[in-house]
Amino acid sequence: MQERIRKLHHNRIFALVFWLIVVFAAIVTLPNVKTIIQYDGQPQLANTSQPVKATQIQNTWGRNLNGTYTVNAVFNNPDGALTNKQLAAVNKTVSNLQKRSSYYGIQKITTMTNTPTSKPQLFSKDKSTEIVQLAVSHNQGTVRQISSQLTGQIATLGLKTYVTSPEIVSDAANEHIASYTLIVILMTLLVALVAMGILFASIIAPIITFLAILISYISTLSLATNLAYHWNFAYSEYTPIFLLLGISLFTLLTSFWFFRELRNHIDDGMESQEATSKVIQNLGYRILISTLSLTLAFGSLMLFDFSTIRAYGLLGIGFAITGIASVTLVPVFAGMLGASLFWPKKTRPKLKNHKLWHSLARFGLWQPWIAILVVIYLIGPFAYGYRNQLNYDNSTDIPNNQAVQGARVLSAHFGQGKATPVTLYLQANKRLDNQNQLYQLDNLTKKLQAQPGVASVTSVTQPGGQPITQYYASTQLGNLTNELTGVVGQLGTVRNDLKSDSTNLKQKTLQSEVKRLQKLTTQTSALVSDSSSLQTALQTAQSKSSATSTSSSSKQIKRYISQLNSVNSQLNAALSALSTLSSDVSTTNSDTTTAHSNLNNYLATIKAVNSSLKDSRKQVSSMQKSLNKMYLYLSGLQSSEAAKSLYLSPTQIASGDFQQALVNNTDEKVQSTFLTITLKHAPNANDTAKTLDQLKQVATAQLRGTVLEGSPLTFAGQPATTATIQTQFQHDLPRVLALVFGITLLLLIIFSRSLLQASYWFLTFLASTAASYQLTHLLMKWLTGNGDFNWQVPLLAFVPVTVLAVVELTQLALSYRLNDAPLLDWLLPGIHEVGQTMRHSLFIVIAGVLGLLVAESQTLTAVVLITILTAIIFNLTLPIMAASFGKLSVVLPAQKPHEFHMPRRKKRQRRADRPVKSVTPSDETKSTDTDASKKD
Repeated sequence: MQERIRKLHHNRIFALVFWLIVVFAAIVTLPNVKTIIQYDGQPQLANTSQPVKATQIQNTWGRNLNGTYTVNAVFNNPDGALTNKQLAAVNKTVSNLQKRSSYYGIQKITTMTNTPTSKPQLFSKDKSTEIVQLAVSHNQGTVRQISSQLTGQIATLGLKTYVTSPEIVSDAANEHIASYTLIVILMTLLVALVAMGILFASIIAPIITFLAILISYISTLSLATNLAYHWNFAYSEYTPIFLLLGISLFTLLTSFWFFRELRNHIDDGMESQEATSKVIQNLGYRILISTLSLTLAFGSLMLFDFSTIRAYGLLGIGFAITGIASVTLVPVFAGMLGASLFWPKKTRPKLKNHKLWHSLARFGLWQPWIAILVVIYLIGPFAYGYRNQLNYDNSTDIPNNQAVQGARVLSAHFGQGKATPVTLYLQANKRLDNQNQLYQLDNLTKKLQAQPGVASVTSVTQPGGQPITQYYASTQLGNLTNELTGVVGQLGTVRNDLKSDSTNLKQKTLQSEVKRLQKLTTQTSALVSDSSSLQTALQTAQSKSSATSTSSSSKQIKRYISQLNSVNSQLNAALSALSTLSSDVSTTNSDTTTAHSNLNNYLATIKAVNSSLKDSRKQVSSMQKSLNKMYLYLSGLQSSEAAKSLYLSPTQIASGDFQQALVNNTDEKVQSTFLTITLKHAPNANDTAKTLDQLKQVATAQLRGTVLEGSPLTFAGQPATTATIQTQFQHDLPRVLALVFGITLLLLIIFSRSLLQASYWFLTFLASTAASYQLTHLLMKWLTGNGDFNWQVPLLAFVPVTVLAVVELTQLALSYRLNDAPLLDWLLPGIHEVGQTMRHSLFIVIAGVLGLLVAESQTLTAVVLITILTAIIFNLTLPIMAASFGKLSVVLPAQKPHEFHMPRRKKRQRRADRPVKSVTPSDETKSTDTDASKKD
């Protein structure tokens, strides 16, 4: 039994069983990678970040809008303006959607019909595109499900329709990445299989390498995905890809070392298990320090707060697992198969001496300064010209997605920033439905509208992004001055009427009539007096006639008496008439006196009225002058800046339109509101973060000293999220590079036990990487017209180039450390020895990243180009710089100090005085001081 166990242990069967258990458990517990990418692929922002705070505000908004997505349904006529028939069709579609709103989880629908004040924001200027905004509950499902449901529901005959929002576009980007991740994995593994087959002209060795990569990758991916699924660990949409990149490259390089060394020992006649143990003994240290370097360098990224960078820390675990698999799993098959591992070509091919590194090193040793200058001249401009040209648009690589197309339609017809607006939330401690608060909000709106980079701003006072004229003092003053003009005109008419009335009274004519009436009264009084005298005389005559009538008896007398009686009768009649006349004249006299008295009184009244009319005319004239002054003042005020201020009367605030604006733009308590800011550029612009910072400063300054001072301001929206990512990434990226490269350089110094040489090699690597970034930028700009990298390109390319640097520099460091000869004696043979594997390492690195091209992604294409160019440039410059700096580090300190300051004439004289002798390279090396020939 013990013998069997010993044999199993000798054949490393226990290691095989262990890995079988590990990979079985990894496969069984592996969650759905696509689901993890969808939910956890986007960067996880800190709770103190602006977008997260804004989400908290949205979730407590009230008005049935808690926990909702804002989705844009876009209706577009590609042939021109929407016709009345098409607008009616859109209204019918919206009406059907309204009827089924509960089924689709729609909490609110905003159209230009039910919200006319928002028409400028919902209807394009060219009248070809209409937007219907939908607030959809989170409980309805994921944004992908919501998009799928609504896309079919809003379809309208004769129109192009889209359902889009920043969340839907981001989800589409994740979906696209997840769709090609499996293809990239399979293609990368296939290319690795072919590459190893080409290197060893074998079928079995590539299969063993493939199994080692697959087991290491599945184990690491399962661990990473479970950490994200169960413990909310950081996860990136590119996590499966960068894990594959790092693990496959490292496994390929270590397997190549292992199989090449194994073949040498087997061809020398060693038994397979003995040869395997010998290889592990020889290569174990190199694999160990490479694994340790990569594990510590990438594992340190877990210390960062930014989730995307922290996700790359999983590579530390991946490299640790890969390193262990390289020295435990691969040897199992190597020990069991032996020479059969290299079937069908079991004999070792004749190795050709690779002289490229040898020639480059000789050039560096021949003229170090010239060699350094040549390298600087060739790659220096590219390395120096490197600029961090990154974009943060995750929709660049998405092909033919309806949400992305809808966003592009909005950008084309409304402006670049329309599809991704910025929302500025303001929280006050008082209600916002009064003049004082609204006045400050309107001033803030106008201030933000005036900022560079801002296309439009909507708010509770400007729901359409434009001032509502009747809410402003200028319009109200215009109405008032118009009314005042009418009043002034009416006063002028009154003044003219008063003058006319005063003229029509004819006071002088009335005075003349009074005089005539007075004269008539006098004459009437005389007539009355005369009538009285006549009446008295008649009565006397009548009396005498009567007496005579009674006393005479003769005929003559009787005749006379008869005549007298007749006269008496006539006198009686005349007397009676005179009495009547006297009575009438008395009455007329009385009436004339009364009329005279009345006319006198009326004349006095007319005089008073006339005087009053004159005073009224003066007052009207004075009032007209005052009103003219008021008109001139109000006209000047109307044209001034002060009149551009908002003034809402209680009646206007209570109006239906403004109450609708309050409902649309404030929360349930009317203490929080939002301003929607549309930027002129898309959120991937390099100045987005700067623009948002400027807007925050402007808003804070505008509210300073007002009733809204101190109100919290919070930005939301895709630009705010992009700006947060950009700020964090730009802040952390230099620290990431410094930490990873610092740890790598430190370990390289420790392993090589040389500060200067390790630093020279590493600086060569950094310059090569910087040059390759700039060259890739130029190539991408030439190929695609857009040279800006996606912001994750530096991190993705960071993985293979770091593996390349660690593997090659570790090999060079160990060669340098394990060599006992002086530095100058080691440089040429040591560099030449390491260079024998250069072409194989270069081939492995290039083959290891070619599988990424199958995705047809600009992001992964840039990673491939950066990796390949870095590998080529680094492998061409490293032997030159290592040899040049190696020689200078020995020769320069050996120079006597006074030789640096000796005049040229004396130096030429000294050289002329020296005896001429032939000097070989070995003699030149031996002529240096003993101390200088030691390692630095």
